[in-house]
Amino acid sequence: GRGTRFVFLLPASQGEARAIVPAAGKMPGGSGRILVMDDEEAIRTLVVEMLDQLGYEAETVADGEAAVTRYREAFEAGRPFAAVILDLTVPGRMGGREAGERILALDPNARIVISSGYNQEPVLAAYEKYGFAAALSKPFLAEEMAAVLASVFGRGTQD
Repeated sequence: GRGTRFVFLLPASQGEARAIVPAAGKMPGGSGRILVMDDEEAIRTLVVEMLDQLGYEAETVADGEAAVTRYREAFEAGRPFAAVILDLTVPGRMGGREAGERILALDPNARIVISSGYNQEPVLAAYEKYGFAAALSKPFLAEEMAAVLASVFGRGTQD
């Protein structure tokens, strides 16, 4: 009941800005390591904070090639990630679609969430067709990420 609450408003959309404020007791938490790939450092930092609030441990990389390498290292060491969140579009480098294909070739049981601010992308609408477990449209709230991860791990959300 005590502490400080920070609200960050990011200009990631031309629509109305939404505050990222977790509703206490409304988000399903979890545990496990999650690999986050996004080319924007600010997004990586924000997602790590959200995951930390939800009880997850996060590692980040900036592009698809690094995501595949880091996933392979963890998988071969016997410490696979519980899930991976991949940014679909990484200008000039490997994006989430190709990285997801390579990770699934290595580990067909990988749980991959594809994410993008380009919400008209066919991959987001038909993510299962590409082997992804879920999709997250940017910008997203902590509650939305919590719900997606709960569905990926087969847990329902709290009401």
